[in-house]
Amino acid sequence: MLSDFDLEGKNKFQKCVYYLKNYGAVYTVKKALRKLGFPVCQESEYMAWCRRNALSRRQRRELRDNSILYWCPVEVVSGKDEKTSRAVWQNQISLVSTYRQIKKGQDLSDLLGELKIELYVFCSDAVKLQPEFLYEVTKAAQGDKTEGTKVDLIYTDEDSCLGKKRFRPFFKPDASMQMLLNFPYLGGCFAVRRSLLEEIVRSGVKVKLDEDGWYDLSVQAFRLAKRICHIPKVLFSNIVTEETMDMFVRSKNEVNADCLNNYLKSENVAAGIIKSDVPGFYHLKYELRKEPLVSIIIPNKDHAEDLQLCLKSLDERSNYRNYEVIIAENNSEDPATFAYYEKLQEEDPRVRVVIWDKEFNYSAINNFAAGYAKGDLLLFLNNDTEFINEDSLRELVLSVLKPGVGACGAMLYYADETIQHAGVIIGMGGFAAHALWSLTDRDEQYYPFSLCEREVSAVTGACLMVRRQVFEEVGGMEEEFVVALNDVDFCMKVRAAGYLILFNPYAKLYHYESKSRGYEDTEEKQARFRNEIEHFQKKWKREIESGDPYYNPNLTLHRADYSMDI
Repeated sequence: MLSDFDLEGKNKFQKCVYYLKNYGAVYTVKKALRKLGFPVCQESEYMAWCRRNALSRRQRRELRDNSILYWCPVEVVSGKDEKTSRAVWQNQISLVSTYRQIKKGQDLSDLLGELKIELYVFCSDAVKLQPEFLYEVTKAAQGDKTEGTKVDLIYTDEDSCLGKKRFRPFFKPDASMQMLLNFPYLGGCFAVRRSLLEEIVRSGVKVKLDEDGWYDLSVQAFRLAKRICHIPKVLFSNIVTEETMDMFVRSKNEVNADCLNNYLKSENVAAGIIKSDVPGFYHLKYELRKEPLVSIIIPNKDHAEDLQLCLKSLDERSNYRNYEVIIAENNSEDPATFAYYEKLQEEDPRVRVVIWDKEFNYSAINNFAAGYAKGDLLLFLNNDTEFINEDSLRELVLSVLKPGVGACGAMLYYADETIQHAGVIIGMGGFAAHALWSLTDRDEQYYPFSLCEREVSAVTGACLMVRRQVFEEVGGMEEEFVVALNDVDFCMKVRAAGYLILFNPYAKLYHYESKSRGYEDTEEKQARFRNEIEHFQKKWKREIESGDPYYNPNLTLHRADYSMDI
């Protein structure tokens, strides 16, 4: 599969042929107009997508006839009065038992005590639902009947609307607790099974029930749910005004902060709640009671100036001091490089140089150097990186030490401040590619993916931290991947072992790698690169075909900007 990553170094004619072949004439003309500075309305493109995906009369009739197959007692809980609720919900292709308006001061115990309902749908005031919402939710609630499993929590994709105009689609990932703690991404409408609500009550946590978006409830439900279902369909719209239509904001910061405080208390975790520079987004900065030793492993062949910049930024900027540096020397030829090694080791006892005298193999070199590490945490780092902020190393440590996490990665920028890496998307371009590649981190078009610490399928080996125990458990890096995809393959092995991978945008580094793929510059290298891609595709065929769980199936696999193919 081709992708926009393959266009680096191509001329305008070659790019035009690519877009015509893969996207068609309409898309190519619109892209050309944008490049020339002419405004092209993306909202009209999304409206066209909505029309194409809307149910026909026949489909609505079929769903209505089949609704009884998935029916279960449902209560709609809203901030609206009953009359308004009935008007909103009467178009639903399903059966609704009751409606409920939340009363001021009412809690979960009161809600559960009034009626014995199996499934509760919490709906904010400013929400408009698609006709098939309840049908899809009640169907998903049944879970896998053959296995006897049912779903605890159900959420869907969403967009915004102003009258009949629909825009700003938000295609969400599958279950992502870390994203939810940065941003209330479930939105203003989701369903919770009664048994999960009862478990929240038994836990003793006081949950605030109101129509501001149900953030407090969504966090607690997410925390305790055993099975979470994400329906990748736009099944509700947020009703906005002319004043709010350009704002990607869930609710007031103070409200969100209270909900996060409630979560921290329920988990008995000490952390600071830091407001992002973008309203509506937060960052939980956990307290670190002790600093475990981090072994920083840097393969190096010559390029002493790059290595010096990397280590200087670490020494001068990092507020995390308990680390060692293991430089894996790989067949350098410049005498100045070895002189620099001697100087480094004389000046800083934390620095060691180990010699790899075999042919280049990125995986083998890192495995070799890891054998000399003393730390409980390993950070695999490229020599052409530079730490930007003082918290970067600390942030990586905080991420990898979270329960269930095996490895994590950082936000990497090119020298021009565009993004080099913000996590890896499996299946993009046919195998894997960096999220938000060559874009900026404050573009509302792909919020919240550039702003939130979140689960991802993989991160780049240019800056990859892993627990030593996890590294050893999965057998290190596969040495069959000599140059490419060894990092992604490693992360896939970590996930297959049951651990999470996190991307942390608050750990920031420059990565001075060229934007173009200029490394496979001979037929031999290109052949090796193709072989490694084929090996990866064969090894992880099922995962690639299933799709990245943290990347919505409605989004394109040709580009890294979280957009649709329209």
